[in-house]
Amino acid sequence: MESICRPLGTRSPRPDLVTFTPRPLAPVRMFTIPYAGADATMFAPWVDYLPDSVEVTAVRLPGRGARTGEVSLTDPAQLSAMVAELVLESDDGRPYVFFGHSIGAMIAFDTVRELRRCGHTMPSLLALSAVPPPQGGAFARACQPILISDQPWRQLGLTDLLPPEVFRDQGAMAAFGPAMMADLLLALQHRYVHEAPLDCVLSVFGARDDTLVAVDSLSNWQEQTTRPLRLRTYPGGHLYVHEALPSLLTDLSTDLRSTVGAFS
Repeated sequence: MESICRPLGTRSPRPDLVTFTPRPLAPVRMFTIPYAGADATMFAPWVDYLPDSVEVTAVRLPGRGARTGEVSLTDPAQLSAMVAELVLESDDGRPYVFFGHSIGAMIAFDTVRELRRCGHTMPSLLALSAVPPPQGGAFARACQPILISDQPWRQLGLTDLLPPEVFRDQGAMAAFGPAMMADLLLALQHRYVHEAPLDCVLSVFGARDDTLVAVDSLSNWQEQTTRPLRLRTYPGGHLYVHEALPSLLTDLSTDLRSTVGAFS
C-alpha cells in the first residue's frame, strides 16, 4: 500500500486545504472532507454553528468547485496518502479532528490510518457520516450499479445522492456529474485491508431513510476503534447533512467538548 512515509515520485495534482474563517488561536482544528461530487464550500456555513474554539479547514479536491477542470483523483490509496501529507505539512501542534460525509468519510478513515502508519498523533475525534463500515465492502457494492448503468440517475432511484437543485438545473448537473462519477470510482476501487482498531474516539452519524447506507450496519464501526462507539441517527436520506445540519453540529460539538477538553 502506498505510504507518504516513503518518496512518492511524480503524482497527480494533489488536494489542498481551505479555511473559510481563519481562527489561528482556536484550540482545535477540524479537517472536513465532502461527499461525492461536492466541493469544500459545503463546509463554509459550519462556522456559524460551531464555537469559536474550532477552526474548520476543508479538504479541496481537484476536479470540482474552484478546481473544476483539473484531473480528479480516483485512486483511494493515493488520495488518502495525499490528504495525510497535507495534515502533516500543516501541523501546528493543536489537537485536530476529522469529519467526512459519505465518500469523504471513507477518505477520512483511510487518512487517519495512513497517519498512524507514519507515527503521527491520532486525531482527538474521528467523525464519520453516512458511510458503512469498510470491512464488509458494502459501499463499493452499492456504487457499482450506478457506474455501469446507462439509465439516468433519477430512473435508478438515486435522487437521494444529489442535492435537489442539481437535478433541477441541467448546467449544475453537467458540472456536478464528472466529479460525482470520479468519486464513485474512488468507492468502487477501495480495498479494505485489515489493521488494528484505531485508538481514537469514533463518532458515527447516519440517516434513517438512507437508500445507500443501511442504518443498522453503522454499529459495526465498533470493530474499528478501541473506544466505545458513539452512534447517532437523524431523519432523512443520504444527504441528511444539509437538512439536519443544526442538530448534527450540536451533537458534534458535544463530542468535541467531551473529547478534546479545552473547549469554550
